[in-house]
Amino acid sequence: MLLPDVALMEHRITLVGALGGLLAHAGRRLEPWYLAGVTGHAFRLTLDLVISPSAPHELNFHEVFPLWERLGVWFKRVAARPRDPGYADVRAEVIERVVQAVQRGRPAIVYDLLGCEEYGLVVGVEGDRWACLTPGAPTEPQWMEVASWPPADHAAFTRAEVIALLDLTPDFDRRAAEVASLRFAVDHFWAPASRDMWLQHGRQAYQFWRTTLAATGMPLHGPEPGRGHSYNLAVLHAARSDAAAYLADLAGRYPEADALQRAVGAYRRVADALAEASALAPYPGAPLAERRAEVAACLDRALAAETEGIEAIERALRALR
Repeated sequence: MLLPDVALMEHRITLVGALGGLLAHAGRRLEPWYLAGVTGHAFRLTLDLVISPSAPHELNFHEVFPLWERLGVWFKRVAARPRDPGYADVRAEVIERVVQAVQRGRPAIVYDLLGCEEYGLVVGVEGDRWACLTPGAPTEPQWMEVASWPPADHAAFTRAEVIALLDLTPDFDRRAAEVASLRFAVDHFWAPASRDMWLQHGRQAYQFWRTTLAATGMPLHGPEPGRGHSYNLAVLHAARSDAAAYLADLAGRYPEADALQRAVGAYRRVADALAEASALAPYPGAPLAERRAEVAACLDRALAAETEGIEAIERALRALR
């Protein structure tokens, strides 16, 4: 069985791309920058202590789903890592839910299809094979043997994970969803680190990242530090570019919240600083070691501008109550 007319929405934040493709297939087509903004992903920054490429995928779905549900959609997520207790049973449930989703005529969001280390969509099932859309092949399904998923050599970060669409309403309350996304932007920026200190968020992540790069006498951690830093720079630049576009749209529709105009300017400066940082260390980041001080300076500018942007959003929220 192969679902027709499904495409992965092309987006640097691949969870946004997978969500966008799934919603479009269900009849709710949203602009990529708007979807990233209204779901809060345009305002996220999460880093682990080695600044790995998997850090942006380390999400607390207890925070993610309430924003998604503001779009009038409901999901079920099942996930486990290879070293988790009961992993084999969870993986079997994930596979079953993928099959059920496709049989109901809906794609399923799945992580690390075909070893891509990103989110994609399963759009077909044939025996023990899945038809997959990935960032490398967003429109033409490629078949994968389920027995090889998730890849054994990705055990350090991969997981058996499915996000299945349960239901959706004919429409959603845009204002309520947009105000909630702005509240999330503020809360995430000021969020503390995870309990084990492995994950840093928002402002603290910026500060940790800048300090790591600026300490030029210390080696960068991780097996491929250039790859991890450059990947996160590219993702963050895409996110903040979307944030600027999203805020500009809201500023045009909520003139009573005039502070949004200041937030737009601030986030455009954030995006400019991150564009410069990404140009200094383009993926896979070979020049990073020689340019880490320059990249750190770009992150300083981005953090200063984003702090201004968050303060403006806080003022705008008072007008939007």
